[in-house]
Amino acid sequence: MRPSATLLLLSALLLPALTQARVLGKVRVAGIEGEPLENVRKSLSLLRLNEADRDALEEPRLAYLLRRVPAEVSRALEPYGYYEASAEVAVKRRNGTASVTITVDPGKPVRVEAVELSIQGAADADSAVTQALAAFPLHEGEVLDHAAYDSGKLAIQRTLLGRGYFDAETRTHRVEVTRATRAARIRLDWDSGPRYRFGETRIEGSHIRRSLLEKTVPYLQGEPYEQDSLLQLHQRLTELDYFGYIDVRPDIEQAQSEEVPIAVSLVPGKRNVYTSGLSFGTDSGAGAQFGLERRWVNDRGHKLAAHLDWAQRRKSLGAEYRIPAFAWAEGWYAFGANRREEESSVLRTRITELVASRSGRWHGWNVAVAAHARLEDFEIGDREAQREGTAQVGNSRLVYPAVSAQRVWSDDAMYPTHGHSLRGEFKFGASALGSDVSFGQFLLDAKLIRSLGENNRFLFRGQLGRTFTDRLLALPPSLRFFAGGDRSIRGYGYQQVGPRLNEVPTGGKNLLVGSAEYERRFTPVWGAAAFVDAGNAFNEINEGASVGVGFGLRWRSPVGMVRVDLARGLDEGAGVELHINIGPDL
Repeated sequence: MRPSATLLLLSALLLPALTQARVLGKVRVAGIEGEPLENVRKSLSLLRLNEADRDALEEPRLAYLLRRVPAEVSRALEPYGYYEASAEVAVKRRNGTASVTITVDPGKPVRVEAVELSIQGAADADSAVTQALAAFPLHEGEVLDHAAYDSGKLAIQRTLLGRGYFDAETRTHRVEVTRATRAARIRLDWDSGPRYRFGETRIEGSHIRRSLLEKTVPYLQGEPYEQDSLLQLHQRLTELDYFGYIDVRPDIEQAQSEEVPIAVSLVPGKRNVYTSGLSFGTDSGAGAQFGLERRWVNDRGHKLAAHLDWAQRRKSLGAEYRIPAFAWAEGWYAFGANRREEESSVLRTRITELVASRSGRWHGWNVAVAAHARLEDFEIGDREAQREGTAQVGNSRLVYPAVSAQRVWSDDAMYPTHGHSLRGEFKFGASALGSDVSFGQFLLDAKLIRSLGENNRFLFRGQLGRTFTDRLLALPPSLRFFAGGDRSIRGYGYQQVGPRLNEVPTGGKNLLVGSAEYERRFTPVWGAAAFVDAGNAFNEINEGASVGVGFGLRWRSPVGMVRVDLARGLDEGAGVELHINIGPDL
C-alpha cells in the first residue's frame, strides 16, 4: 500500500476518537446558597466524577446519574431542616456535550417544636452542666439544623467529661420529625452517674525532684475533678521550660472509689540552649547577639543564662541565675550582673549593675520587685564640647528598689491584628539606701493595635513618665528622660529631643510621647505605613511638643517585622531621618 493511502486510512480510523467531545460539560446548581449549596454539590454523583470518569462517561450512564439528582438533593438538604426539597434538571446539548442546570426548590423548612433536655444523677445540681444545657444552640421556632444539634450534644458531653462524670451515658438522643406538620421534637437525656474526684498525681520521667513539681499542681487530692485544672498544670510545667514532652491526663482505667489518678508523663528537654543573631537599628548600629541558657543547673530546677550583645553604639554583657519560686505566685528569684556601654552623638554611658529580683504572674500580669545597685560613668556633649572642655562628665552610685508590672495580649505574636500591651515601672532611691541622689520615678508605656479588614492596621503607642528630684543633673543619663529616635519621635535623632545645655540634650524630668500609625498590607509579606509622632522630654509643662511625620516600608521577614521609615521633624532646623527597626510590634 502506498504511504499516502496508509495515512488516509489511519486518519479515517483515528479522527472520530480524537475529536469526540465529552458527554458531560458544565453542571450548575441554582436556587440555594451557602452551606446547603456546598453540601448539595458534595452529594451529587455528577460532580464527584474524576477526570478519567468524565472522559469515559457515556449516555446511558449520564442518564442514570441525572435520575439520581432529585434524591441526592433531597438527602443533602435534610441536615439543614429541608425535608420537602425538589430539583428540576435541565439539559442543553451542543456538539454532543450536555450542559446541566439543576434548579433546587428547598421548600418550607422543618422547625423545632420542642426541646427536651434533662440530666439525671449528680450533674443535675452542677451549675457548669446546667449552663451547658442552657447554651444548647436550637430553640423552639428555629429551623432544624442537624449540625447544630450534633455540636450542642457534643458540647454537653464534653462538659460532663470535663467535670469528672466519666460514667455518663446518653439514655435518649432522638430527633423526631413530623413531615406533615413540618415540626421536629428534640429529646436528649443523660444519666451522669457520680462525679469523680482527683486521686493521686503520678509523675514519671522527670529529672527534676518531685517536691518541686508537686508545687505546680493546682488541686488537692479528693477535690472534685475539673479538666481546667489539668490544663493549668500543663501550662505551669510548660512555663518551667524543663521538658521536651509533657502529657497530663486522667487515668480512668485505674479509677477506684470514684477517685481518678492523674498521670503526668515527662521527657527532659535539651539542657543547653544556644542562640545567636544579627541586629541592626539606626540608633544602635549593626551588631551581633549571642546567648547561652542552661535550662536546669541541678535537680532543684535552678537556671543559668548569659548573653552578649555587641553593636556599634551599644554593648552589653550579662549573666543571671534563677531559682523557681511559688510563695505567692509562680515565678522566679533572680540574681544578675551586667555591664552596659552605650553611646550616641552626644552621650556616652558605662553602667555596671547588680540586680536581685522576685517575679511572678498575677491575674495575667507579669509582676516583678527588684533591688538595684548601679555604678554609672557618663559624658554628655558632642565632640566639640569634649575638645572645649564643656561636656558634662560625672559618675554616680545608685541603690534603689523598683516595682514593675506588664501585660501583653495579641492574637498573633509575629503579626498581631488585635493586641495591646501595658507596662508600668516605679523606682525609688534615697541617700539613706546608699544612693548619691534621692529620687522617685514612674514610667508608663502603652501600645494598641487594631485592624480594619484583612489588610489595614492602626497602631497607637504612648509614653508617660515623671521624675521627682531636686537634683536632676546629679542623676545619671540612664535615669533621665530623652525623646527622639526610631522607638520615640521619628524625624529626630536618637535622644535629640529634650532640655538642652549649651545646645546639648541633657535629659528632662518628664516624658510625654504619642504616636499614631496607619499600615496597609499589599501582599502577605509587604506593606507600607504613614505615621505621626509627637511629644517631648521636658522640665516644665509649657515647653511644647516636637512633631515628626513620615512614611515607611514594612516587610514580614522570617525573623520578625522589618520597618524602614523616612520621617521629617517639623521643628525649625529639623531634617529628614532614616529609621530602621526589627522586632515585634508589642
